[in-house]
Amino acid sequence: MRTGLDVRAFEAVPGWVARRLRPHVDRAADEVLNELRRGDPPVGGEEAGRARAGIVAGIRHFCDLVEDPGAGWERVSAFYLRVGRHLARDGRDPVEVQQALRRSALAAWRTLAAVPGGLDLDLEALSLVVDAQFGYMDAVSEVIAAGYAAEVAARADGAADLAERRRRARLLHLLLADPPADEARVASLAAEARWPLPVTVAVAVARQRTEGGGRTPVVAADGLLCDFGAPEPCLLVPDPDRPGRPRLPEALLRDWAVAVGPAVPLARAADSLRWARETLSLAARGVIPDGGLIRSAEHVPALVISRAGELIDDAAATRLAPLSAVPPARRERLAETLLALLEHNFNAADASRRLRVHPQTVRYRLRHLQDLFGDDLRDPRRCLEMELILHARLVNRGAAR
Repeated sequence: MRTGLDVRAFEAVPGWVARRLRPHVDRAADEVLNELRRGDPPVGGEEAGRARAGIVAGIRHFCDLVEDPGAGWERVSAFYLRVGRHLARDGRDPVEVQQALRRSALAAWRTLAAVPGGLDLDLEALSLVVDAQFGYMDAVSEVIAAGYAAEVAARADGAADLAERRRRARLLHLLLADPPADEARVASLAAEARWPLPVTVAVAVARQRTEGGGRTPVVAADGLLCDFGAPEPCLLVPDPDRPGRPRLPEALLRDWAVAVGPAVPLARAADSLRWARETLSLAARGVIPDGGLIRSAEHVPALVISRAGELIDDAAATRLAPLSAVPPARRERLAETLLALLEHNFNAADASRRLRVHPQTVRYRLRHLQDLFGDDLRDPRRCLEMELILHARLVNRGAAR
């Protein structure tokens, strides 16, 4: 840090001044401290400890500058910059350290006077020591004040950031209200939170991958609204389909399972939240993978089936009735093959790759299925119904696992 310290005075001070001072630093500090304890009013225990530490630091740093004026100042200024910040954090006055500096100067002079030959300085050298000491005290006071001011400013900025985060968390929950909140109220809070209202949004919900593990994440993306202190942590992404939209940090996706609902108009944010919740629930049950960002739009069949469980169970008894005549083990193989064929428009080669069996095996099973289901396999509506039912069986089997 740049200050008004003139190191030329230190360069001219005889080196033996520092060498004679160093061995007596602790004794000099104790003598000044004893005077403070006998003073009126006396200095208390905690304050005395800080005063002594300040005296010791002041004398040692002065010696550092005498021995190495250039590099020594870099260390000294960094030290007192931290001191200034700590004073601000603890609510203490910088005058406290300035008093310690004056005491350290007094202790240094007393020590030099007490050491044999300690005053063996001509007037020119004595003047250099005095100039160096006053320059040191002024420069250190400047650094302490700068550190103090920087910490005060940082704390003010932190308080402002905290207030804005709280306003944005309130805005998030207002946007997720069902039924939707009053538009004027939303616009007013968005203006206070300095968050431009988007045209569309996508809502995400999150859950920690390990119980009680990890800290509350800091999502450093200006456009996102998030609240990880809520019972159900959630985020809102503005205009998710536009280029340059805010991205979720990799650390969040590594430690948290995050499911995002579809993009919807701002007034329907609650709908996106509902689909995100259902998607995360399916992932938690093992029905769909929970790696990376889980997008509900990529798991539509599983979501639709989870909503229509009873209806599909009833339909299965009719639509899959032909399979009931087949032994259980073979029934499962035929059901898996039928689903793969339906998903791949009855292309045996594609279905075989999905099932990881030989295409001829798929063709053999297809002939068996044609014998069982007959014309139903040529009816698009029946095929769609059977595909949904077979997907439901897959979902239920994954949930049971």
